[in-house]
Amino acid sequence: MSLLIANIKKELDDIEKFWKPTDIAQFNQLTVKLAKLKGEYEWHNHEYEDKLFHVLSGQLFIILEDKTVEINAGEVVVIPKNSNHKPYAPTETSVMFFEPL
Repeated sequence: MSLLIANIKKELDDIEKFWKPTDIAQFNQLTVKLAKLKGEYEWHNHEYEDKLFHVLSGQLFIILEDKTVEINAGEVVVIPKNSNHKPYAPTETSVMFFEPL
């Protein structure tokens, strides 16, 4: 594996569509992704893995079956696998997350 430096600000500036993640790096069988979010996403779950969201800017709400959590810039949330959830961002929000290869 070779050394990789990714500029998060530049990568985010290049994202043109909401809810369309872009890959910026891979390590330890994980892909690092960035996305811009705004509005609502559909109800879904991740059957085999937990989902970590790191909010870089803005504000993200995760609607769960029994509550809604608020995640602000600089905060991280982990949604347990098999948890039905619906992300919602009232204003443009940037997030980083990790997915298995």
